[in-house]
Formats: sequence, C-alpha cells, structure tokens
Amino acid sequence: MSAYEEAKNLFESRKDAIRRDVEGFDRIFQFVFTDKPEENYYVEFYRGDVKVVKGVHSSPHVRFAMKMDSYKRIVSGELDGEQAYMLGLISIDGSIYDAARFGYILQRLLKR
Repeated sequence: MSAYEEAKNLFESRKDAIRRDVEGFDRIFQFVFTDKPEENYYVEFYRGDVKVVKGVHSSPHVRFAMKMDSYKRIVSGELDGEQAYMLGLISIDGSIYDAARFGYILQRLLKR
C-alpha cells in the first residue's frame, strides 16, 4: 500500500476521532518525498472535515519534506516527528506551531 493510500485510510476512516481537534483549524499539510515524488500527497482540514489528496497542492500552509524511510519510521512509531526534525531528517516550511499541532493530531490517530 502506498503512503498516500495509508494516509487516506488513516485520516478518513477515523475523522470522527479528530473532528474536535481540527474544528476551526483550516489548514493544508503537504508531504513531499524527496526519493519518491510519485508518493506526494496532502492532508486538508476544512470546517472540521479532513481529506487526503494525491499530488502537490499549490499553496499548502505547511510542507514536510523527507525521505520515504523517515516517513515510515515516524508512522510506525519508531521515530518521533520532533526528533526527526531535530536530527535533520525532515524539512519543514511554514508554521512550526501548525506543524506541531498536526503532529499531535497524527499521534492521536496512530495511538487508537
């Protein structure tokens, strides 16, 4: 299963679990894979809803760039997102606050 398909399944199958977290947090988060650009996707929170779209958004609020291996380690729980950022495994463009809030939402989904 591709990174996009995994993210789509994770966010869209559990959107009710994070509805309160994303209410009023209308943001777009782009995932760019430096070694697998065909896997790029973005997550859009809008009016309490979430959707995951394959490809590249023209103006995301936050852009995460990383290698696929780093992404898989974060999603599996082997590596914390903040730790990956501090180690230089992830590049973040945009609001660090929004990136941290996205990380919190992702961790809530992964722990359920």
